Amino acid sequence: MSDTTGRVTANLYCFGAMLLWASGFVSLEFLLADWGALSLNAVRFVISAGFLVIWWLLREGVHQALQASWWKGLFIGALGWGIGSFFLYLGQRMSDPVTTTIVVAMMPIAGAAIEMIFDRRRMSFHLLAGIVLAVTGGYLVAGASFYEGAVGTGMALCVVAIFLFAWATRATTRELETLTRPGQAAVTLSGGALILVLLYLGALPFSPSETKMGTIDAARFWPFIIFVLPSAGIAQLMWIYGAGSLGVMLASFHMNAVPFYVMVILLVLSMGDWEWLRVAGVAVVILGVLISQIPSGPNKAQTQS
Repeated sequence: MSDTTGRVTANLYCFGAMLLWASGFVSLEFLLADWGALSLNAVRFVISAGFLVIWWLLREGVHQALQASWWKGLFIGALGWGIGSFFLYLGQRMSDPVTTTIVVAMMPIAGAAIEMIFDRRRMSFHLLAGIVLAVTGGYLVAGASFYEGAVGTGMALCVVAIFLFAWATRATTRELETLTRPGQAAVTLSGGALILVLLYLGALPFSPSETKMGTIDAARFWPFIIFVLPSAGIAQLMWIYGAGSLGVMLASFHMNAVPFYVMVILLVLSMGDWEWLRVAGVAVVILGVLISQIPSGPNKAQTQS
């Protein structure tokens, strides 16, 4: 596979992952009125991790799973995916959705910092320009403003969360290289599921509203299925494929287009309106993706198959 073809494929994986992730935000609107956030998150991770493990075993066999670095993978997933998602949830609870949006739009900066620290990546002009465009476009797509955000403990937790996500992405794809992409996704998401189940059990006596198990009726069946599997487990597998090739920094640019995908899904469902500001924002994000991936000699991003 040529370098160009590999990059196109990796970007398509990231696009697919973000589109599925966006569908989860839409599905969540149908579920939160009846479910606690901690219980729903725990169920989501358990079902997705179970699906990925089964898929991995069917593809590669039990022998491959027995050879995996389970302790390392579980640790990466528990800290990055489990604690990271819990911190993001706490951060939003302690601040507001606007603050969370502002911080999440900084994911390309977190990805760049992680690669500079662990991989000694040097910042070329193309990369810096791409980051600026991706972050700017992310704010336009989300309709967020720095003036609306609340600086405090909640924002700090959100910042820690995105750095944990960036670290976990890099650790999953670079430190578990003996595993295939399905194996990497399965092992680490299992770690996230484990820690979220423990957090759920620990919160049971103290927070009945957040640990409430909802009902799955006809109106909630498909939103529930979409939320717990395509927007989580399948999206995670596609994310690992894409980020494993592009690296966490370049892959993270795609995250800033998620609010645009949410708008499109809501529009298809006749639940939202077309907003040109979001269209302009996603165009800026796409421009950032394209500019950042222009090869530049020694700064050319490493790729993995």
